[in-house]
Amino acid sequence: MRRPSRRAWYLCLIAAVPLGLLAASGIVWQASYSAFTATATNGANSWSAGTVTLTATPSTAVFTAAGLKPGSNGTACVAVNYTGSLPAGVRLYLKASDLTGTGLGQYLTFQVNEGTGAASDCSDFVSSANDYNPTGMTDTTKTLSGFSAQAHDYGTGVSAWSTTVTTTKTFQFKWQLQDTNSAQGLAATATFTWEADST
Repeated sequence: MRRPSRRAWYLCLIAAVPLGLLAASGIVWQASYSAFTATATNGANSWSAGTVTLTATPSTAVFTAAGLKPGSNGTACVAVNYTGSLPAGVRLYLKASDLTGTGLGQYLTFQVNEGTGAASDCSDFVSSANDYNPTGMTDTTKTLSGFSAQAHDYGTGVSAWSTTVTTTKTFQFKWQLQDTNSAQGLAATATFTWEADST
């Protein structure tokens, strides 16, 4: 019997390679459709953010004083109500940009207390803590401008109020114009901020 030539043998070898690959892929295809499968799910997962909510009563200005002279003074109270769903720390401050005017703030002796009471004139106010100027109107180094310099954002704000439930705290503001000719003709406007940050 005649043996195949070297050329014929070589061509057969080349043809065998793709045929082998096709056969192998057929095996893989068959295997991929032969496995058992199982899945598990966990859901539906959901997320919702809690709240920190503050309201102030009254929300408008509690001081509108004009024609002041040395010794002029005033007292007013603001009730701040927390109704958020998250535990929070509440701070009171006066931003530098919220103290405007022509410089009277440096001559207004200022005090802040906190406690309970609903009347804006503080007729039913009961103090539980002092937040600024514990001495009172006799300490003329404690001024409205000084308060802003000390408590001008949340990090420097006053009050140790931490709450986990709906609650109200009342803040009492006292002021008095100092006896100095330098205060003549000056003015000041202040907008106080209470901020609640979740803890």
